[in-house]
Amino acid sequence: KARRDQINAQIRALRDLLPLPEGERPRLSYLHVMALACIYTRKGACLRPGPTRGAPMELLGGPELADLVASL
Repeated sequence: KARRDQINAQIRALRDLLPLPEGERPRLSYLHVMALACIYTRKGACLRPGPTRGAPMELLGGPELADLVASL
């Protein structure tokens, strides 16, 4: 039970870090929180901002991608 309580506390903390409106966060289930956290992590890890402001995101390539894979 203590381990489950610890996991639930971590999921609640993760939910509070998601860039969502305050009113939406309490309605998310634990599975939704985990899915959204994975999506935001993948987006942040695999994409980088374009060269100019407002430009579309670009996929990582070459050494950046190799460093990411090595760190995983």
